Amino acid sequence: MISQRVLCFLERDQRFLLLHRRRPPNAGLWNAIGGKIEPGEDPYTACTREIREETGLEISSPSFRALLVVTVRETGDLWVIYVFHAPAPSGETIASDEGDLRWVDVDEIRSLSTPADLPLIVRRLRDGSEAAIVRLHYETEAGPPSRIEIVGS
Repeated sequence: MISQRVLCFLERDQRFLLLHRRRPPNAGLWNAIGGKIEPGEDPYTACTREIREETGLEISSPSFRALLVVTVRETGDLWVIYVFHAPAPSGETIASDEGDLRWVDVDEIRSLSTPADLPLIVRRLRDGSEAAIVRLHYETEAGPPSRIEIVGS
C-alpha cells in the first residue's frame, strides 16, 4: 500500500518546531509537523493545512525540500513523504492532540529521540543543499533503517 504524507520543518531564530508524537507512526519520537494527504489534496495544501491544524499557525510559501521514500519489507508498505521548510510566523502555538510542541535548537536535535531521517533532513536544510530524494529501507516497522540513500540531488 502507498501512503502519501507531508512533513514541514518550521524554523524561527535557529530553532525548529517539533512535535513529540503521542500516536503511531513514530509514537514517542520528536518529529516535524505533518500528516496524511487527504483525497483531492495536493502536497502543498496538505502542508499548510497540517501546520494550521497541529500548531494554529498560518504559513505561506513553504519550500519543497525533499521527497522521502520509505519502504518496510515486513509489511510491504511504501510511504511517499513530501518535505517542506518554512519560516515560522510570529505568534504562539496552540495545544495539539497529536503531541507536545516545542521549539528545539538545532544543536539539541541530536540528543532527542527522532525518526532516523530527521537529523539528516535538518542538516540538509541548514547547509542549503538542493532538494533530494531520500530512500529509507526498513526490515520491520519497529527497527532502525537497514539502508539510507540520498539520490537525485
